[in-house]
Amino acid sequence: MPRPHRLDFQGAIHYVRVRGRAESNIFFEPALLARHPKDWWNNAPHVRKFLELLNEPLAECGAQLYAYSVEPNVASLLVQTLGAPVHRFMQRVCGSFSRHWHAAGTHAGEKRGAFAQRYESQVIAPEYVPHAVRRVHAAPYAAGLRWPSMSYPFSSERAYVGGRASSLLHGGVVEEALEEKGFVGPNGYREFTALPESAYVVRLFETGSPEDARIVGNRTFVMQARDRAAHPAPTPTREQLIAGVAASLHIAPAEMFGATHRGVLGRSLVAWYGLRTRAATLAEMARWFSVSAATLGRGFRYYRRRAPEYFASRALPGWDFRAGTGSLEKAGGDV
Repeated sequence: MPRPHRLDFQGAIHYVRVRGRAESNIFFEPALLARHPKDWWNNAPHVRKFLELLNEPLAECGAQLYAYSVEPNVASLLVQTLGAPVHRFMQRVCGSFSRHWHAAGTHAGEKRGAFAQRYESQVIAPEYVPHAVRRVHAAPYAAGLRWPSMSYPFSSERAYVGGRASSLLHGGVVEEALEEKGFVGPNGYREFTALPESAYVVRLFETGSPEDARIVGNRTFVMQARDRAAHPAPTPTREQLIAGVAASLHIAPAEMFGATHRGVLGRSLVAWYGLRTRAATLAEMARWFSVSAATLGRGFRYYRRRAPEYFASRALPGWDFRAGTGSLEKAGGDV
């Protein structure tokens, strides 16, 4: 029986679990950490690298991370895709970590990646986001991992119980969802997680909605999610992207194809907005300018550091992001 296609739409919140190869603990060896409980961070360099490598895909794909946890061979993420589709985001994450894992260990020369072939994912209705966060943070404990400190170290739980917030996280969305349920601040999070999960919610996460196993939500949300997946928001064309960026830089569109500073910056901005609006892949946009995808990616990473003001806008002339969903609404005539 063929596996169902993944459900995705702009603004979808995904609960993702990605597993390493069966014969490997790709993130850390629990026995090593058990022998050195006070030096857990230095004995888990692959966890550090995995979290570090999340930064670029989150920014490049226009995604927001709400929770994470890392077990010896499993990583759990709660992520909202406001730009590129979830499979593009996961390709970037898994590809980057696999390259690191091969280079750092005894796996150089192997063609297989660090991860199993297919990751698990569910689309989460907004009202179940706090439950999904709790599930992400509870996963290591459910797997039998115990820690002498108050919170498991390789998860975002500490950010929600009053510890230092990770720069990766957009915790405000989760905090607002908890406040709507009457749980405020770190104490509210502790109170919520201490409550037993209802049998209905447990079953919903374990088997999905009766109407669609890919979704955690009620029938109304299932219908809305399917409709949004079937009718995606309009995306700008190649010409509109190039013209919009050129207008924002006050240059002619033809200059975007040259080797000038403004041309390289312009191509970087086209790549940035093209990914976030789902207009094209990095490889497709690289072909527009007769450069490699790697060159285009390096360009917008470089200019995001050197000139972040150009990447801060959520709009291009003629196109505007609808706040909160990441989809596009036409803002006037064609560019």
